[in-house]
Amino acid sequence: MIAVQRLKMLGSALVGRQSSDIHTRRLAGLIQGVTTSIGNKLLGFIISFISVPLTIHYLGAERFGAWVVIGSTLAWLGLTDFGLGHGLTNAVTTAASEDRPDRVRMHLSNFMLLMILVALGIAPVLFLAATNLNLASLFGVHTPFAIREVNIAVLLSIAFFTVRMPLALSSRVYNAYQEGRIANYWGMAGNIANLICLIAVTRTGGGLPMLVLAMSGAGLVIELANTTWLFTRHRPAIRPHFRYVDRSEMHAITKVGIQFFIITAMALVTFQTDTLIIAHFLGAETVPRYSVAYALFNYAALPQAMMFPYLWAAYNEAIARGDIAWVRKTFRLNLIASGLGTTVVAGGILLVCKPFILWWAGALAVPSFSLAATMAIWVIINAFTNPIACLLAAASHLRNQIRYSALSTVSNLVLSLYFVTRFGPIGVIGSTVLSYLVFVCGPIYVDAQRLIARLEKRTVPQ
Repeated sequence: MIAVQRLKMLGSALVGRQSSDIHTRRLAGLIQGVTTSIGNKLLGFIISFISVPLTIHYLGAERFGAWVVIGSTLAWLGLTDFGLGHGLTNAVTTAASEDRPDRVRMHLSNFMLLMILVALGIAPVLFLAATNLNLASLFGVHTPFAIREVNIAVLLSIAFFTVRMPLALSSRVYNAYQEGRIANYWGMAGNIANLICLIAVTRTGGGLPMLVLAMSGAGLVIELANTTWLFTRHRPAIRPHFRYVDRSEMHAITKVGIQFFIITAMALVTFQTDTLIIAHFLGAETVPRYSVAYALFNYAALPQAMMFPYLWAAYNEAIARGDIAWVRKTFRLNLIASGLGTTVVAGGILLVCKPFILWWAGALAVPSFSLAATMAIWVIINAFTNPIACLLAAASHLRNQIRYSALSTVSNLVLSLYFVTRFGPIGVIGSTVLSYLVFVCGPIYVDAQRLIARLEKRTVPQ
């Protein structure tokens, strides 16, 4: 009897030690990912600090506005992966937490095949659309020189985008194995390469097409190097190959991926149509005042943005292991820290943004105080909803989010189109604020609390 009790005590001790090791590894991966992300974002901030005035002075207001709109358009093109990248994140993280490299390799092989097929399918459609649409009217450019450059720049952007589609898996692998720091090292390399290319182009006078060619080409080279190193040196055991494709298991990516696709589409309508609407109705030369201020205020939410991919992977692993107490505690702390921290930083930016932008980017980019104040309100709202969205994404709990996101998206688009000609750029960001306050903030919080309660009931011993 005593021997049995000792065996039980030993087993409990081993389980406790294993749980402690898992917590330590999860926390270490999160801390390493966030700290290196801070370095990457700091480097990105420095490069942005240098590149924004450099690009504005090089391109001028009209072509710079077109450059910003092209970036927003590429974000829209990200929809063409149909959410498969997000579906891959959850599938790979779950397989990695179960120590199943064979399943990780299978999911990666399935994803690469799907993305190659998608890229081959959409490339002709995108090129056909780009050559037949009136891009000058869409992007709000008027001078013949700018019109010619925009047409070439869009075609180049599409070409690089479709080539890079099958490579969009390395960062998801790193996060699944709690190695987000490595993805950040490669991100730093990409930021440095972009700055070098930007400086080189502004000295050669190649215009907007050369800027797209140089920076997109640098991104492609870094991505190829990253993917090659990952699968030949770092983790060759999970290297994807067509012989590991399992069509019967593709639903693990596609089922969740379609839900992510719908949510991402609605998020892009909310976030990435702003500059397009402003350029179309008010002219591309009005975009810098909106886009530069928007980028500046987004730095207030930078800590949450940096934590998002690592928390996503950590939540997913914890849910797979039934460690819901850790999920609840981490979620509560993240929500409070994100809301309070962003409010303080956004208030500080509001106080200094006008003189800072005047000194940094010039008079063409200085927003009105009312536009800056509305952006501060928006970034605080976003800081509240992002931690919740992270948890729901990690748990693949998306159905309710689709419903209230749809209401917010439709409301935001209709209000933006109505307000832009009446109130200018402030009407566009104001529409986002109103839509989120009414349709998103309350429902998404209640949904998260119900999710945690259900997960806790599921893991209670029967």
